[in-house]
Amino acid sequence: MKKRGLYVLLLLYIVLITSFVSAQQTFTHLVSNSEDWKDVYSTILYARHKGVGVDFLVSTRHGPILMSGIKKDNYVRVISSSTVPFVLNYDGDLRSNGYTNADEQVFDNANLELIKDLPNIENFIIIGNTYGYNAIAVAPYAVIDKSWVFFADRVNIAEIESILSNRNVKELIIYGFVDREVRNALSSFNPEIIDTGDRFKDNTLIVDKYFKINPAKQVLLSNGEFIESELISGSSPTLFTGKENVPDQIRDYIKNSDIEVGVLVGADLVGTATNIRRTTGISVIVKFARGARARTGAISAVEGLDLFYLPIPIMELDLYSAKYNSASSQLELTYKSTSNIPVFFKGTITPKTDSGEGSRLGDVDPIFIAPNDYKTVTYSDLDLQGDKISLQVFTLYGDTPSSLEKVLEKTIEVQKVNVIDNCNMEIEKVKYSKPKSSFYITLKNIGMIDCFADSEIKDILIDKIKKTIGSDGSIKIPSGKSRNIIIKQEMSEADIKDNQFVNIVAYYGEREDNLIKILQGKFALKIESVSFATIGLFALIIIIIISIIILFFLWKRRKDDEDFR
Repeated sequence: MKKRGLYVLLLLYIVLITSFVSAQQTFTHLVSNSEDWKDVYSTILYARHKGVGVDFLVSTRHGPILMSGIKKDNYVRVISSSTVPFVLNYDGDLRSNGYTNADEQVFDNANLELIKDLPNIENFIIIGNTYGYNAIAVAPYAVIDKSWVFFADRVNIAEIESILSNRNVKELIIYGFVDREVRNALSSFNPEIIDTGDRFKDNTLIVDKYFKINPAKQVLLSNGEFIESELISGSSPTLFTGKENVPDQIRDYIKNSDIEVGVLVGADLVGTATNIRRTTGISVIVKFARGARARTGAISAVEGLDLFYLPIPIMELDLYSAKYNSASSQLELTYKSTSNIPVFFKGTITPKTDSGEGSRLGDVDPIFIAPNDYKTVTYSDLDLQGDKISLQVFTLYGDTPSSLEKVLEKTIEVQKVNVIDNCNMEIEKVKYSKPKSSFYITLKNIGMIDCFADSEIKDILIDKIKKTIGSDGSIKIPSGKSRNIIIKQEMSEADIKDNQFVNIVAYYGEREDNLIKILQGKFALKIESVSFATIGLFALIIIIIISIIILFFLWKRRKDDEDFR
């Protein structure tokens, strides 16, 4: 009797253990159900480390389509966002459609929570959560290196640091731009930092690390603007092609490597891929569609790839005006940026007049333009004759001087003007305000007329990387007056030490949208630790306190006099 009871207890124990193990991992396929791209990315990476299949929803309507592509003998686990799922009760939909094994796990933050189910991961990559293309760049290496990718910022870095502190961290890479607080918090882990200030250069460096583990002859080609399953498979490293033009560093990297085949993911970059094939000699295959999951007839149709688009900076440049100034024999070509980030551009201009095509003009170096700003480029000593003058403009532009990935190609009519610009400016001083995290460039209008001006600081060192920063548009400076042009930029003590002198460029002129004059120089940087507003506030508080004390003593004296009487 005792033996029978013992057998029963043992059987129950085995059942409980089996159920527990089954609950831990019985799934063979994962589905991401979230509108947050970081959840989608983390779910795919988690699936790669678990060695199971994975898909992701891209819309509410996508649910039935996705379902038809998953075999029904799979145990499907749905990883859902607690706040932004595409489909509610998607695991119930699966069961209703014949998937007998389907369940759901709901997460507030899949990136920080899924890692808890990967206790053996000891390699980590830290990226910011602003630009999605960094996540695509590191994904293949993360898969084959068995690394987890964290999306870090100043808000969640304490939680990430806590997770890392409880792991045996063998390798930690900080890739691309991250908040300064992130770098400071992780400094004790002695991280490898890949951040050149050029995302295409960073891309080649992480591809180098991939090739050290897996010296493949094939690469994936993408612009880094979307998630597609193969881009996070680890099968090949991913090289960024650029949106419309192939940056020099990518073209040169391919030519100097052993890469033989490039697989272009997505149909939007066919022109760029053609450029790669012509300039590098590698074979290019385009992956633009997949077999239809739901058959609608005897002939097997195709459908588009599942693409989850990522947040990217807006980078758009256009021509605002073209003017030929007869008074100065100068062509004035004005660009307008509708970007939300700084942009660099480099143009090639072909004038056309009644007499035919003129000599080609061009910019020697890339030119900086601030977000939502204008920039006038002048070309001197020109003799453009005729009633009708036009320009054929071919301008490359991008977010760094060496990343000119987009193309502006346009023909514009030239307006004739006859203007003598009598503006005259001088740069008085430059200071940096710590309390306001801003540069103040003081310009003085020493001419006889009111003028407009804006300014930029070239080759400033931020975290040891050279950058150009600029003001948000131009300001009006009356004749004989001085005004401050403000450029916002957070600077650490190390940055301030590295920039004791700064290179200032001021653009100014009579016409707000045609700042054709340039003033530049190198100036000692003055540091303001306490602002005049703060000093004034303290002074006001002291005056109020003294006034209260004086009033108190006057009141007390009057009261003593009354008591004496």
